[in-house]
Amino acid sequence: MTEKKTIRRSFYISDFEEEQEFLSSQHNAGWRLTDTRGKKYFFEKCDKEAAIYQIDFNPKEQRKSEYVQLFTDFGWEFVAEKDGRFYFSKPALQCSEEKIFSDRETKLAMCRKNIKRKLVQLIPLTVISVIISCVLALNMFLYSYFPLGIIFIVSLIWLGGLILTLYSTKYLSGFFKLKKIIENMD
Repeated sequence: MTEKKTIRRSFYISDFEEEQEFLSSQHNAGWRLTDTRGKKYFFEKCDKEAAIYQIDFNPKEQRKSEYVQLFTDFGWEFVAEKDGRFYFSKPALQCSEEKIFSDRETKLAMCRKNIKRKLVQLIPLTVISVIISCVLALNMFLYSYFPLGIIFIVSLIWLGGLILTLYSTKYLSGFFKLKKIIENMD
């Protein structure tokens, strides 16, 4: 029976390069990725060998079988898929190019897909924040807890704080990271 291990690690969509390095280093240490779900990465024991892991994003632009076959034809092994992210590996000795995105145009297109995906994630969060703020303000007004001016100010502060916290941590840092990757390609 093969030895297995699970590592819990969090990577955001903009951390794809760090995630690729993490997976490659695990394989180099003798642990091959078999699956990923949520923040969990599942590995099984393998021979220690240098391997390259690459992640591509394909949010339903192509059918999965055709998409995977495209990379398989170029020698990449399909490992797993999670939230539109496809994980591929290849022994380092077989890699003439270490990256799936070997030219500027394909890497630029992939980064732009990531930015669009992040924007789509921000819209529902912003709508939910506005709805919660309106409900709180309406409840305070209907039950005469505070004068109207204070209700409005408290609602704006709460909404602004929530949006600032969300954007500055996960989302805004991801935008800047992807933008920096794009700028470094020039």
